[in-house]
Amino acid sequence: MNKKEFKDFFEPYSKNVDNANKQAFWKLSDALIFEIIKRNIPVGTSKGAVIFDAGGGTGRWICDLAKTYESDFILYDLSEDMLAVAKTNIEKAGIASRVKIIQGDLAAIGAVPDSSVDNIVSVYSPISFVGNIETAASELFRILKKDGTIMIMGHGYHNALASKINNYIASAGELRQIAFESMVKWGDAVPKLNLFSQESMEALLAGAGFTPTKTYGVPVFVQPGPEDFDATNSKKSRISAALENPDFFAQIFKMEMEFNSKKTIANRGMNIFAAAKK
Repeated sequence: MNKKEFKDFFEPYSKNVDNANKQAFWKLSDALIFEIIKRNIPVGTSKGAVIFDAGGGTGRWICDLAKTYESDFILYDLSEDMLAVAKTNIEKAGIASRVKIIQGDLAAIGAVPDSSVDNIVSVYSPISFVGNIETAASELFRILKKDGTIMIMGHGYHNALASKINNYIASAGELRQIAFESMVKWGDAVPKLNLFSQESMEALLAGAGFTPTKTYGVPVFVQPGPEDFDATNSKKSRISAALENPDFFAQIFKMEMEFNSKKTIANRGMNIFAAAKK
Protein backbone atom coordinates (compact mmCIF):
# COMPACT_ATOMS: atom_id res chain seq x y z
CA MET A 1 0.00 0.00 0.00
CA ASN A 2 1.45 3.38 -1.00
CA LYS A 3 1.23 6.56 1.10
CA LYS A 4 -1.66 7.99 -0.93
CA GLU A 5 -3.72 4.80 -0.56
CA PHE A 6 -2.98 4.80 3.16
CA LYS A 7 -3.99 8.45 3.60
CA ASP A 8 -7.07 8.12 1.38
CA PHE A 9 -8.33 5.20 3.45
CA PHE A 10 -7.55 6.31 7.00
CA GLU A 11 -8.43 10.02 6.77
CA PRO A 12 -12.19 9.43 6.30
CA TYR A 13 -12.07 6.20 8.33
CA SER A 14 -10.77 8.05 11.39
CA LYS A 15 -13.81 10.33 11.47
CA ASN A 16 -16.44 7.65 12.11
CA VAL A 17 -14.74 4.40 13.13
CA ASP A 18 -15.48 4.94 16.83
CA ASN A 19 -19.22 4.89 16.10
CA ALA A 20 -19.18 1.41 14.57
CA ASN A 21 -20.19 -0.28 17.81
CA LYS A 22 -23.58 1.42 17.58
CA GLN A 23 -24.30 -1.68 15.51
CA ALA A 24 -24.94 -4.74 17.68
CA PHE A 25 -22.78 -6.97 15.47
CA TRP A 26 -19.74 -4.87 16.36
CA LYS A 27 -20.80 -4.74 20.03
CA LEU A 28 -20.73 -8.53 20.04
CA SER A 29 -17.37 -8.61 18.27
CA ASP A 30 -15.95 -6.12 20.79
CA ALA A 31 -17.29 -8.15 23.72
CA LEU A 32 -15.68 -11.32 22.37
CA ILE A 33 -12.34 -9.58 21.87
CA PHE A 34 -12.37 -8.09 25.37
CA GLU A 35 -13.19 -11.48 26.93
CA ILE A 36 -10.37 -13.15 24.98
CA ILE A 37 -7.89 -10.50 26.10
CA LYS A 38 -8.91 -10.94 29.75
CA ARG A 39 -8.44 -14.71 29.46
CA ASN A 40 -4.88 -14.29 28.19
CA ILE A 41 -3.59 -11.18 29.99
CA PRO A 42 -4.45 -11.47 33.71
CA VAL A 43 -6.11 -8.33 35.04
CA GLY A 44 -4.66 -8.65 38.55
CA THR A 45 -1.04 -8.41 37.38
CA SER A 46 -1.51 -5.25 35.34
CA LYS A 47 -0.51 -2.52 37.82
CA GLY A 48 2.74 -0.89 36.76
CA ALA A 49 2.89 -2.94 33.56
CA VAL A 50 2.98 -1.47 30.06
CA ILE A 51 0.54 -2.60 27.36
CA PHE A 52 1.63 -1.73 23.81
CA ASP A 53 -1.33 -1.22 21.46
CA ALA A 54 0.09 -2.06 18.04
CA GLY A 55 -1.83 -0.11 15.41
CA GLY A 56 -4.11 1.30 18.09
CA GLY A 57 -5.68 3.93 15.83
CA THR A 58 -8.09 6.22 17.65
CA GLY A 59 -7.19 4.83 21.08
CA ARG A 60 -10.63 3.31 21.55
CA TRP A 61 -9.26 0.04 22.87
CA ILE A 62 -6.87 1.73 25.25
CA CYS A 63 -9.76 3.80 26.63
CA ASP A 64 -11.73 0.59 27.21
CA LEU A 65 -8.82 -1.47 28.55
CA ALA A 66 -7.83 1.31 30.96
CA LYS A 67 -11.12 0.80 32.80
CA THR A 68 -10.08 -2.76 33.68
CA TYR A 69 -6.27 -2.78 33.56
CA GLU A 70 -4.22 -0.51 35.81
CA SER A 71 -1.42 -0.56 33.26
CA ASP A 72 0.29 2.25 31.44
CA PHE A 73 -0.12 2.15 27.67
CA ILE A 74 1.76 2.95 24.50
CA LEU A 75 -0.46 3.81 21.53
CA TYR A 76 1.46 3.14 18.33
CA ASP A 77 0.00 3.86 14.91
CA LEU A 78 1.13 5.13 11.53
CA SER A 79 -1.92 7.25 10.69
CA GLU A 80 -1.70 10.90 11.67
CA ASP A 81 -5.47 11.23 11.26
CA MET A 82 -6.22 8.31 13.58
CA LEU A 83 -3.80 9.59 16.23
CA ALA A 84 -5.33 13.07 16.15
CA VAL A 85 -8.66 11.50 17.13
CA ALA A 86 -6.87 9.31 19.71
CA LYS A 87 -5.42 12.31 21.50
CA THR A 88 -8.92 13.76 21.99
CA ASN A 89 -10.36 10.39 23.06
CA ILE A 90 -7.61 9.79 25.61
CA GLU A 91 -7.94 13.26 27.09
CA LYS A 92 -11.73 12.87 27.38
CA ALA A 93 -11.23 9.53 29.12
CA GLY A 94 -8.95 11.18 31.68
CA ILE A 95 -6.07 8.76 31.10
CA ALA A 96 -3.55 10.99 29.31
CA SER A 97 -1.03 10.53 32.13
CA ARG A 98 -1.05 6.76 31.49
CA VAL A 99 -0.72 6.83 27.69
CA LYS A 100 2.28 7.58 25.48
CA ILE A 101 1.40 8.19 21.82
CA ILE A 102 3.95 7.31 19.12
CA GLN A 103 3.49 7.61 15.37
CA GLY A 104 5.27 4.97 13.35
CA ASP A 105 5.28 1.88 11.14
CA LEU A 106 4.89 -1.53 12.80
CA ALA A 107 7.76 -2.77 10.66
CA ALA A 108 10.10 -0.16 12.20
CA ILE A 109 9.41 0.39 15.91
CA GLY A 110 12.76 2.05 16.60
CA ALA A 111 11.25 4.49 19.09
CA VAL A 112 10.56 1.63 21.52
CA PRO A 113 13.53 -0.07 23.27
CA ASP A 114 14.19 -3.80 23.40
CA SER A 115 12.25 -5.79 26.03
CA SER A 116 10.45 -2.70 27.32
CA VAL A 117 6.75 -3.62 27.19
CA ASP A 118 4.95 -6.25 29.27
CA ASN A 119 2.14 -7.15 26.89
CA ILE A 120 1.07 -6.37 23.32
CA VAL A 121 -2.45 -6.15 21.91
CA SER A 122 -3.33 -5.54 18.29
CA VAL A 123 -7.06 -5.47 17.57
CA TYR A 124 -9.03 -5.36 14.31
CA SER A 125 -6.13 -6.39 12.16
CA PRO A 126 -3.46 -3.69 11.78
CA ILE A 127 -1.07 -6.47 10.67
CA SER A 128 -3.30 -6.93 7.61
CA PHE A 129 -2.26 -3.44 6.45
CA VAL A 130 1.51 -3.97 6.93
CA GLY A 131 3.74 -4.43 3.90
CA ASN A 132 6.38 -6.63 5.56
CA ILE A 133 4.61 -8.79 8.12
CA GLU A 134 7.71 -10.82 9.02
CA THR A 135 9.65 -7.67 9.94
CA ALA A 136 6.69 -6.37 11.96
CA ALA A 137 6.45 -9.65 13.89
CA SER A 138 10.18 -9.53 14.63
CA GLU A 139 9.90 -5.95 15.86
CA LEU A 140 7.03 -6.87 18.17
CA PHE A 141 9.10 -9.76 19.52
CA ARG A 142 12.03 -7.40 20.13
CA ILE A 143 10.10 -4.91 22.24
CA LEU A 144 8.25 -7.49 24.37
CA LYS A 145 9.68 -8.59 27.71
CA LYS A 146 10.45 -12.23 28.42
CA ASP A 147 7.29 -14.08 29.53
CA GLY A 148 5.16 -11.31 28.03
CA THR A 149 2.04 -12.03 25.98
CA ILE A 150 1.18 -10.80 22.51
CA MET A 151 -2.39 -10.87 21.21
CA ILE A 152 -2.55 -10.08 17.52
CA MET A 153 -5.43 -10.09 15.05
CA GLY A 154 -5.49 -10.41 11.27
CA HIS A 155 -8.22 -10.75 8.64
CA GLY A 156 -9.35 -14.36 8.21
CA TYR A 157 -8.26 -16.16 5.04
CA HIS A 158 -11.03 -18.74 4.87
CA ASN A 159 -13.76 -16.24 5.78
CA ALA A 160 -12.53 -13.90 3.05
CA LEU A 161 -12.77 -16.66 0.44
CA ALA A 162 -16.26 -17.63 1.65
CA SER A 163 -17.40 -14.01 1.59
CA LYS A 164 -15.96 -13.37 -1.89
CA ILE A 165 -17.75 -16.48 -3.17
CA ASN A 166 -21.12 -16.06 -1.46
CA ASN A 167 -21.51 -12.29 -1.03
CA TYR A 168 -19.51 -10.89 -3.95
CA ILE A 169 -19.77 -13.74 -6.50
CA ALA A 170 -16.14 -12.96 -7.32
CA SER A 171 -14.64 -14.12 -10.59
CA ALA A 172 -12.66 -17.34 -10.79
CA GLY A 173 -9.56 -15.24 -11.50
CA GLU A 174 -10.01 -13.11 -8.40
CA LEU A 175 -10.59 -16.18 -6.24
CA ARG A 176 -7.44 -17.85 -7.58
CA GLN A 177 -5.47 -14.69 -6.84
CA ILE A 178 -6.79 -14.46 -3.26
CA ALA A 179 -6.04 -18.13 -2.65
CA PHE A 180 -2.50 -17.80 -4.03
CA GLU A 181 -1.52 -14.43 -2.50
CA SER A 182 -3.40 -14.62 0.83
CA MET A 183 -4.47 -11.04 0.18
CA VAL A 184 -7.87 -9.50 -0.54
CA LYS A 185 -9.26 -6.21 -1.82
CA TRP A 186 -12.79 -5.47 -0.63
CA GLY A 187 -13.43 -2.34 -2.69
CA ASP A 188 -11.94 0.59 -4.56
CA ALA A 189 -11.49 2.64 -1.38
CA VAL A 190 -9.93 -0.22 0.59
CA PRO A 191 -6.26 -1.18 0.19
CA LYS A 192 -5.21 -4.77 -0.45
CA LEU A 193 -5.05 -6.60 2.88
CA ASN A 194 -3.05 -9.55 4.22
CA LEU A 195 -5.10 -12.61 5.14
CA PHE A 196 -4.32 -15.18 7.81
CA SER A 197 -5.37 -18.68 8.69
CA GLN A 198 -4.83 -20.07 12.17
CA GLU A 199 -1.83 -21.94 10.78
CA SER A 200 -0.24 -19.01 8.96
CA MET A 201 -0.68 -16.64 11.92
CA GLU A 202 0.90 -19.13 14.30
CA ALA A 203 3.73 -19.75 11.80
CA LEU A 204 4.35 -16.00 11.53
CA LEU A 205 4.59 -15.70 15.33
CA ALA A 206 6.75 -18.80 15.71
CA GLY A 207 9.07 -17.56 12.97
CA ALA A 208 9.64 -14.35 14.95
CA GLY A 209 10.50 -16.34 18.09
CA PHE A 210 7.15 -16.40 19.91
CA THR A 211 5.50 -19.54 21.29
CA PRO A 212 1.85 -19.59 20.14
CA THR A 213 -0.52 -20.57 22.95
CA LYS A 214 -4.08 -20.28 21.63
CA THR A 215 -5.76 -18.95 18.49
CA TYR A 216 -9.36 -17.76 18.20
CA GLY A 217 -11.73 -16.90 15.39
CA VAL A 218 -13.69 -13.67 15.95
CA PRO A 219 -16.52 -14.27 15.35
CA VAL A 220 -16.87 -17.84 14.05
CA PHE A 221 -20.65 -18.24 13.70
CA VAL A 222 -22.13 -14.74 13.38
CA GLN A 223 -21.70 -13.09 9.99
CA PRO A 224 -22.13 -9.32 9.49
CA GLY A 225 -24.61 -7.96 7.01
CA PRO A 226 -23.57 -5.38 4.38
CA GLU A 227 -25.26 -2.69 6.51
CA ASP A 228 -22.71 -3.32 9.28
CA PHE A 229 -20.04 -1.81 7.03
CA ASP A 230 -22.02 1.37 6.33
CA ALA A 231 -19.56 4.26 6.65
CA THR A 232 -22.19 6.44 8.34
CA ASN A 233 -23.25 3.68 10.77
CA SER A 234 -26.85 4.67 10.09
CA LYS A 235 -28.06 1.37 8.56
CA LYS A 236 -28.90 -1.79 10.49
CA SER A 237 -28.44 -5.38 9.37
CA ARG A 238 -30.79 -8.22 10.28
CA ILE A 239 -28.18 -9.75 12.58
CA SER A 240 -27.52 -6.42 14.35
CA ALA A 241 -31.26 -5.97 14.87
CA ALA A 242 -31.53 -9.51 16.26
CA LEU A 243 -28.55 -9.00 18.58
CA GLU A 244 -30.34 -6.10 20.25
CA ASN A 245 -32.32 -8.79 22.08
CA PRO A 246 -30.29 -9.35 25.30
CA ASP A 247 -31.14 -13.06 25.54
CA PHE A 248 -30.11 -13.69 21.93
CA PHE A 249 -26.92 -11.65 22.40
CA ALA A 250 -25.99 -13.59 25.54
CA GLN A 251 -26.60 -16.97 23.89
CA ILE A 252 -24.55 -16.09 20.81
CA PHE A 253 -21.74 -14.76 23.01
CA LYS A 254 -21.74 -18.02 25.01
CA MET A 255 -21.66 -20.17 21.87
CA GLU A 256 -18.90 -18.13 20.26
CA MET A 257 -16.70 -18.39 23.35
CA GLU A 258 -17.38 -22.11 23.66
CA PHE A 259 -16.16 -22.89 20.15
CA ASN A 260 -13.99 -20.03 18.89
CA SER A 261 -10.64 -21.47 20.02
CA LYS A 262 -11.25 -25.04 18.83
CA LYS A 263 -8.80 -26.02 16.12
CA THR A 264 -11.59 -27.31 13.90
CA ILE A 265 -13.56 -24.04 14.22
CA ALA A 266 -11.13 -21.10 14.57
CA ASN A 267 -10.51 -20.82 10.82
CA ARG A 268 -14.18 -19.92 10.34
CA GLY A 269 -13.33 -16.57 11.96
CA MET A 270 -13.89 -13.27 10.23
CA ASN A 271 -10.68 -12.37 12.06
CA ILE A 272 -7.92 -14.62 13.40
CA PHE A 273 -6.86 -13.58 16.92
CA ALA A 274 -3.74 -15.32 18.20
CA ALA A 275 -2.11 -15.32 21.63
CA ALA A 276 1.59 -16.14 22.04
CA LYS A 277 4.33 -15.85 24.66
CA LYS A 278 7.93 -14.70 24.52
